[in-house]
Amino acid sequence: MNDALRDLRGELDAVDRQLVALLARRAHLVARAWAVKDAQGLPRRDEAREREIHDALLAQAQSEGLDPAKVRAVLGRIVGVDLRGDG
Repeated sequence: MNDALRDLRGELDAVDRQLVALLARRAHLVARAWAVKDAQGLPRRDEAREREIHDALLAQAQSEGLDPAKVRAVLGRIVGVDLRGDG
């Protein structure tokens, strides 16, 4: 393997580790938000807020040059895990 490929793989590995750390942070924040909502008798799910964030993230994806459909699929999986309480 040449140095350029080794360097790129190292950068990809670092990004992947950051993604996992961010997913862990997100799961922790979701758990805290659910605890607050539960204590206040609020529903865990706020579909209006979900749509607002979803639309903003898809707009960001497009501005970053990413395929919004692919980002939508990834976000759907992440939020789906949170909604099941698996996070």
